Amino acid sequence: MNWTFRKPALAALALAVLVVTAGGLLLRGSDKTSGQIQEEKQAPISKTEPVSDEQPPQAVPTAVPAEDLKADRRRLLETVGALTAAHNYQTYLNIGLIADGKAKGTYSNQDARQMLDSILSLQSSIDRNLASLTKLDLDKRDLESLDQMRDLSALLRQQGKDLKVFWDSGKEEDSARYDDTRKDSWAAIGRLTGIGRQ
Repeated sequence: MNWTFRKPALAALALAVLVVTAGGLLLRGSDKTSGQIQEEKQAPISKTEPVSDEQPPQAVPTAVPAEDLKADRRRLLETVGALTAAHNYQTYLNIGLIADGKAKGTYSNQDARQMLDSILSLQSSIDRNLASLTKLDLDKRDLESLDQMRDLSALLRQQGKDLKVFWDSGKEEDSARYDDTRKDSWAAIGRLTGIGRQ
């Protein structure tokens, strides 16, 4: 295998993994931070220090205003949307790179299929996470965006499946079907991200 051509595809795959990981961390929060917060909440009062009336009063946590919570939620949803759009765009590029690499003989059949399976597996993982967001109380605009992202995810998975069918059959009609799905995926990416608009 020619490593010169494989490096860009591996770099693209690494970028996709990074985006997925960053999105997961963003949604969960840092485990270290949440652990520290739990320890602070559960810290026992020392029995050796006498409590006197001279100690300053402890700060009472204040409630976060509803407007701030709403703004934080909006930023979180926008970030998840941006990361998902970037991941979908990268998935589209990766499928194309693998298809081109196999067609030019850069990748063996086995290597191309393994890379494509890895990409489609990541896409399925993203789709499962997007499906879980439907359980949240989202406004109409957010639900529409979520539906667009899920539709694009389904298109990208179909594009990968159509590519495999073409590889298996070698038939012109299967190549045309893959190309149609590829064009549909690109159009959906354009609608979601604004790429290609003037």
